[in-house]
Amino acid sequence: MEQDASPPSDIELLRERVLRLARRLDEDAAKRRSSIEAALPQHRASALNLAHYLSLRCQDVRKLQLELAAHGLSSLGRCEGHVRNTLDWLQVWLSGAHPTSAGTKRDYPDAADAERLLHTNARALFGPRPRDRHVYIMVTAPEVAAASDEWADSLLRAGANVLRINAAHDSPREWRQVIETFRGRAHSLGVPVRVVVDLPGPKLRTEIRQRQPGVVHLRRRKDALGRTVDPAVVPLVASARAENQLPIPPPWLSALQVGDTLRLTDPTGRTLGLAVSACGSGLVGTSSHSVYATSGAKLIWERDGAVQAEGAVGTIPDRPRRVSLGVGDRFLISESGQPGDAGQVALALAEPRLIAAVKSGERVILDDGRIVAVAEGSGPDGLRCRVTSLVKPAVRLQSGKGIAFPDSELVLDALGPADETALAVALELADAVGVSFVNTATDVARVGERIRAAGKKGFGMILKLETRGALRDLPAILFEALKYEPVGLMIARGDLAVDVGFERLAEMQEELLWFGEACHLPVVWATQVLESVAHSGLPTRAEVTDAAMSMRAECVMLNKGPYIATANRLLADIIRKMEMHQYKKRALYRPLSLAGTPTPLSRGSL
Repeated sequence: MEQDASPPSDIELLRERVLRLARRLDEDAAKRRSSIEAALPQHRASALNLAHYLSLRCQDVRKLQLELAAHGLSSLGRCEGHVRNTLDWLQVWLSGAHPTSAGTKRDYPDAADAERLLHTNARALFGPRPRDRHVYIMVTAPEVAAASDEWADSLLRAGANVLRINAAHDSPREWRQVIETFRGRAHSLGVPVRVVVDLPGPKLRTEIRQRQPGVVHLRRRKDALGRTVDPAVVPLVASARAENQLPIPPPWLSALQVGDTLRLTDPTGRTLGLAVSACGSGLVGTSSHSVYATSGAKLIWERDGAVQAEGAVGTIPDRPRRVSLGVGDRFLISESGQPGDAGQVALALAEPRLIAAVKSGERVILDDGRIVAVAEGSGPDGLRCRVTSLVKPAVRLQSGKGIAFPDSELVLDALGPADETALAVALELADAVGVSFVNTATDVARVGERIRAAGKKGFGMILKLETRGALRDLPAILFEALKYEPVGLMIARGDLAVDVGFERLAEMQEELLWFGEACHLPVVWATQVLESVAHSGLPTRAEVTDAAMSMRAECVMLNKGPYIATANRLLADIIRKMEMHQYKKRALYRPLSLAGTPTPLSRGSL
């Protein structure tokens, strides 16, 4: 009598489920064939892997993952760069076949291909790999007055690899000065560097139209005991074009010498001395006291104790006043920025069609989330808003800060006149351009085709992912990105947090890291990395943890500040140490002193 066939084993059932999953991925990838074939030849395997990853992440495979892990197999948790090949290997191991038979003929990448493609794309965008780490460090340029040879040398010696110019501020003339200083010092020190110019993009910014008299106020830096660590420094100019420049009588500039003294009478009637020093191609005044100066203040020029001339501080431009806001305070947003009622806080936004699109009850977020308000209605005078929460009991808002309407459906123009100017400067002076506020694949194509038309081979694009629109259209954006080379992604966490909500930021930055790995494009981890160090020289505990997490990207961006070289050195040190323990999502088991000795750790043991 013939016996019934024995039921399939757990291993056989598991293999069948993996096989069905692989077939599903192949079917879904076939539907994206046109997008895959549109990629550059060198990116085609990446485009195919991206299609496989998208298919995988559209399904709930959590139960399968747990069962695979229970059998000591890959749980698919680290397969982003080689999805389909991982399934091939699982089928081989589950079938008991010889392991060399997996993926002998394929178009999709295996683990070695994925790593090679990612590193190749990172080097194409950021330059030669740093000698002592895989992760690059990008640093934001300061104002031109602070961009001295000493600043550049300190950054380069601390390990900076890429300079970022934020074209939302300053002018092409100043960008050029900063870039030339940085490149010149890098050449002298024999350090390879790249320069990226961030387009301003369609970020909305408010203006405060009410003005107040201009005052030069520069603070000295002090230690915990109140002792001066670094003096106050002020550039000496004939005519002030920016804040914190001291305009002196023009004839003095050509005759001043290093070592001379300028005696300044401040608004309180106190007289303090400014020692004249050289800084780059200009002169600065330094003081061990904080500096306050107003237009017309008395000024005396001395050399070796002898008075050379008497004069006055030139015109210091007036500036927008700062406004204080507390919870419950109301303010008005309008095109003119004129208050409807006496004493009312008013903000100008030169986008009347956007103001009209905001509905009652929708959130209004100012200054990168420091102020959260709600729209209460609109009228002929503008959009009326009420503050609902603040990062501290009262916040002073400056002109030019960003504003976001995360609940509103707004359509923003992609490339404005300021972007066109910045793109032209970038193509002339830089190695790549940061495309701000990418929302659709069209935004990528618009800039990508301009770069291609310029014929500048090797000029890169970094797509800044910072909006809900970018997250909604991410697959199309990534397939479009693979039509260009070199290209990378930036997780711009500041604006992204404002747009999607701070509670979702951790989730979103994690997913964007995965997608970068899936299409083998380098990722920049940006916004507020070691921010306290850059401004005070000391880190917070949370910042150190954040910096340790950042090394899962290919590049980490620092902002600017008086202690930026200190922040750079600390970040490089954290990255070097963490790379011994982790690569991307993969834990690496180097020998631990904790596991082998009961004695306290020595200073250099980890």
